[in-house]
Amino acid sequence: MAAADLDPAGLDPVHILGICNWVTGNDASLQTTTTADGIRVSFPSRRAAWTAVNALGRVGYTAAHASGDRQTWDVVVTGWNANRLDSRLNTLRTVMHGLADNPLVSATAAVRRFAALPKAAASPAAATEILEETRQQLRDWADARAGISVPFPPGRLPDDSAIAMRVRAASTCEQVVRDLIDRHMRVAGYAMAEFASLRQQMNDSRAQRTAVRRAGAFFHLSPSSVAQDSAPLMSRSTSRAAPGRAPADVPDRPQRPRRGTAGEFPSPPGVTGPRGAGPAAGRAGPGGQDFPAARPGRHL
Repeated sequence: MAAADLDPAGLDPVHILGICNWVTGNDASLQTTTTADGIRVSFPSRRAAWTAVNALGRVGYTAAHASGDRQTWDVVVTGWNANRLDSRLNTLRTVMHGLADNPLVSATAAVRRFAALPKAAASPAAATEILEETRQQLRDWADARAGISVPFPPGRLPDDSAIAMRVRAASTCEQVVRDLIDRHMRVAGYAMAEFASLRQQMNDSRAQRTAVRRAGAFFHLSPSSVAQDSAPLMSRSTSRAAPGRAPADVPDRPQRPRRGTAGEFPSPPGVTGPRGAGPAAGRAGPGGQDFPAARPGRHL
């Protein structure tokens, strides 16, 4: 373990506690203690402690079970791990490209789900519910790949400048992911409103295609242009993440997501949000075949 990992300085207990509470569903009931080793968090069960160790590790922390009394389940966070941070930054870059390179995929899926409802049930409230479910699925898709995204950055940074640079880059990438998800949902909301109007004038298949096309035009979106818009943020974040990396490792132009990214985008059916959030009864989750495996606009 690197010397920087053993130094508890720079650990933010609020950030650590936020991750632990989110993944275990304890709603801020956990407590932290600062020790000579780092930040200690006590959990009510072994399962909760293991869940927290996994989540903290995926974010980039060095975390492990504490030895001691079997009646308590404590986790000690001793610092940040450079290799884990680098791995997470690479994954975040892939997630950002997946979101940026498929700007109309959520609109296509949301409109398709809305069109599948009986017309009597296709109300504004149903449209809002579909959009919220889609947003949650996108968040789950990103979290499953890059680890939990806490909606606030660490309040303290480690003394090691290289580690601190990685932590800041990860926080920047997390915000980019949130911004891209927000853009997906704005486009999807516009497309659904267009579809609700267009289906009064034409058949549903044509109305779906036209609604998604108009949404793309309204937001000036195309797969290449959105990836291009986000490329400076992606390149800047990843170049900061690994000081000394050869320039060839940092792309100077947008990279395409790996083959099959759209096919797994977002998460499979049945994957729902944390703490019991999920699709309404009788309505399919917006994953798998409900999301197009090809470019938006096909197979509508």
